[in-house]
Amino acid sequence: MKSSRGAFALLLGALCLLMTSAGCVLMPIDAGHEGVLVEKPFFFGHGGVDPVPATTGRIWVAPTTQVIDVDIRPSQFSEHFDIISAENAPVSFDAFLIANVMEGRSPELINRFGPNWYNSNVKEAFRTFVREEVQKYQLFQLTTDPTTRAKVQDAVAQEVKTKLIDKQNIPVRVNRIVIGSILPPKGVLEQTAETIKQEQRRITMIEFQKAEQAREKAERQRGTADRAYRETLGLTAPEFVDLRRIEVQKEIVQHAPSALTIIMGMERVGINLPPVSGGQ
Repeated sequence: MKSSRGAFALLLGALCLLMTSAGCVLMPIDAGHEGVLVEKPFFFGHGGVDPVPATTGRIWVAPTTQVIDVDIRPSQFSEHFDIISAENAPVSFDAFLIANVMEGRSPELINRFGPNWYNSNVKEAFRTFVREEVQKYQLFQLTTDPTTRAKVQDAVAQEVKTKLIDKQNIPVRVNRIVIGSILPPKGVLEQTAETIKQEQRRITMIEFQKAEQAREKAERQRGTADRAYRETLGLTAPEFVDLRRIEVQKEIVQHAPSALTIIMGMERVGINLPPVSGGQ
């Protein structure tokens, strides 16, 4: 009787082993990845996450075992922000969290936080840290001072590590936090560009008016000087005009090439020409 029972148990065990091995699946694990085995037995035994991950290569798994592929290389998680700066000016930018799952601890991560660990446990806290830190600064600092972004990145990285990763003991390593270019929204940029154009036009007009005023002042000063010069010589206005014409022609001759012909018109009112009498 006992031998019959033993033979039956042995046969049942062999049958189960045959059924299990017959349905085994070969699963590949790529480099830079770990396979987390989640066991779900048919009849007996305990299921759950295997604490030892499968590493690079190929493994045989039972058809009831789920293999969760975990990339342990650095991964980038990006978030877009449209928020308000310290002086209530809108700003737009992207923030990036670069992190990787610690090697050998992927089963712990899956068991405690699940495959979507970032969306479930990190995303909202990361967004809060970034938003609170950026809102400490004014628009001008955020958009023009490179050191401001560096300060924001360092502060957010510290917050994520101490208040999130270390506090919850998430088996993830934070490599760095990157804050992209911080800019006002497109509408604000267009309005700012138009304001700059208008200001440039205003400055140009002011400079033009100054130049015109300076030219007018110079003309007045030159006119005053010419009148004083004419009065000193005791010349009439037409006589002074003739004198100035002669002076200009003299300057032309002095600065002209050696071969130069000048034809000068002679006027009756010239200061060196006597009036023509009727008898001559």
